[in-house]
Amino acid sequence: MDRNVNKKIFVSIACFMDSDVVNTVNDLFRQAKFPERISVGVCLQYAPELAKENADGVDEFAALDTIERVRVDKLHYTEARGPIYARYRCEKLLRDEDFFLQIDCHSRFFANWDEILLEEFARCQEVSDKVVISHYPIAIPEMTNPERLNLIGRIDRFREVSADDIKMHGTLVRIPNTPQTSFGISAAMLFMESSVKRALPYDANLHNGLHAAEQFLYSARLWTAGYDFMVPTRHALATEYLSNRERIPDPAWQHYCSEYNKWRLKTWTKVKYYLELDNLAQVDESYQTDVLENRERFAPGTTRALVDYYRFTGLHTELIKYFPFYAQRHAQAFSISNSAD
Repeated sequence: MDRNVNKKIFVSIACFMDSDVVNTVNDLFRQAKFPERISVGVCLQYAPELAKENADGVDEFAALDTIERVRVDKLHYTEARGPIYARYRCEKLLRDEDFFLQIDCHSRFFANWDEILLEEFARCQEVSDKVVISHYPIAIPEMTNPERLNLIGRIDRFREVSADDIKMHGTLVRIPNTPQTSFGISAAMLFMESSVKRALPYDANLHNGLHAAEQFLYSARLWTAGYDFMVPTRHALATEYLSNRERIPDPAWQHYCSEYNKWRLKTWTKVKYYLELDNLAQVDESYQTDVLENRERFAPGTTRALVDYYRFTGLHTELIKYFPFYAQRHAQAFSISNSAD
């Protein structure tokens, strides 16, 4: 249990005009057992002209510049390209830290969360040498609810599988006595060794991608590189699921929605190609050169076969239904397998 003692943790926070990021960072340090071993990287997508003033009459985000061990990468919200791009910029703030934790900018922490995560990671390593910890965090209002604290959000199903998207989902299960495997990652709670993040960085050119682009594709990349997803035996942090939209100024939100609508389907064509669900010809022209140059770096790995990940998650037969390109490659093998059964 002591193999991760004295390790440093880098916390990655992408923030789009949400002032709760200041509360998140303050709580992060306040609840840590060893705050001196924690560093934070924030990609702050905002506009000084839209930011509210705090009680001291200064920009409500200005406090981030005064907190020790916080590195802030600022860009105007009109230059934002969605959460993946912001998380990519957060990665660039990583230095010599041993572990990497990705969270939402509206999170809260349980006491000694850093020690909890390091201990849980050591327990996971007893199950598999190549692991990442991820799950749907408990909601902030439930942090003191004894009944809810006995449950954890395990990523073990999908809420949408269609020709237009693949959205992962979870089930509330009783906290396990030992770490349990799951299907993939939650962008709101992702913990791994920093060496893994350096080897498998985010693709900055997945503009305004959500769901399949942000979580499912990265899950596929991790799994095919040999990593297992683990659900821990304790809660370390919580997130807010409903109300952060109210803190984002209307001009910024309108810009975000406009860019999302502009890029969603274009980005999906690139994701489908990387996931081997469609061919290169259907990739939007905005991404054609990009995929030719970067496929080897950002597509799924080769340690485990991508089709085996689809079988592991129970998606294989669903993908045959919705994606003719995938079906053409795999339907015959599926038919033979079923006949043998």
